[in-house]
Parts: sequence; structure tokens; C-alpha cells
Amino acid sequence: MLGLAALILAAAASGSIADTAPALSSAAPWWEKITYRISDDGEQQTCRYESSRSGVESCADDETAAASMHQASTPVTALTSITIERRFSPGATPGSLSLQSGDTLLGAKMMTVAIASDGAVRSCDTVGSFGDVRSGYGCEELSAERFEAAAEGGLRTAYMTVLVYGHEEQLT
Repeated sequence: MLGLAALILAAAASGSIADTAPALSSAAPWWEKITYRISDDGEQQTCRYESSRSGVESCADDETAAASMHQASTPVTALTSITIERRFSPGATPGSLSLQSGDTLLGAKMMTVAIASDGAVRSCDTVGSFGDVRSGYGCEELSAERFEAAAEGGLRTAYMTVLVYGHEEQLT
């Protein structure tokens, strides 16, 4: 699973989840994720985008990811799903990194971010990381995000957690 995760992350590095998004909310929690389904021969089967936010309904450039996979003519006996997920939590430190039953956490990164009333990111720090497989999304990418402006002045503190996890399914 780690080998497939590395391929997906390399392909996804050029097309971040945030590439097509409108201004992000900094007042309420939200999440979004891209799940790639890959056969045991390395061929991408699907790419699915999901979000708690409305208005953003596309998968990142899955042609880039598909191009990095090799084609094989052997029968498919297993599918692996690799998911890259962002979770935004305003205010307090988020709770546990809960996953669905059967998912394996491959890597995680938590960043704290200060957002100004104009929606600009004023600072970002990585406060923790875990695992061997990590997304290329970090403070540099988070600092380039555009958040909704807020009526109140001052900096708002929030947390962005980026998870990479996988799930294997045998078809035979």
C-alpha cells in the first residue's frame, strides 16, 4: 500500500485539493478529501472528491495521476483506495484523528494558522506530523489559501489537519 500511496502523492502534488476552491470559511469547521481507487496492477480506477462545503464538486486533475500509473493486462484481484483529506478546525485544537473501520493511517500533519480579518493567512506552523507517507500540502500551500473576510478585527487561530490513509479490498 505504501508504494501506491507514494505514486498517488507524487501525481497529486501538481493538483492540490485547493486549486479550484472559492474562498474558504474560517468561522466553521469543514473537511474535503480526494480518494483514488487503484487496482493491484497500478491502474487508477476512479478519483472521487467529497467535501462538507458546497459549491466545489470536482476531483483534482486525475489525468495527471492516471498518467503516472502503469498499464498491465493481469486480472484485477485487489483494489486499494488512497485518500488525502484536509480537516479545518477554527479555535480549539481538534480531537482525535478518527478514521472509518478498515482504513489505515499512512501519514498526518497538523498545522496551526493565524487568519487576519481580511482573510489572509498571517502565519502558519507545523505543530505535529506522523507516518511515512505525507501529502505535499504544508504551510507554504496553506499560506496561499484565500479565506473569507470576517467582520471582527484581529487574528483568528485555526488548525488544518492533512491526513493520508488507505484501504485495501480483495476481490477474489
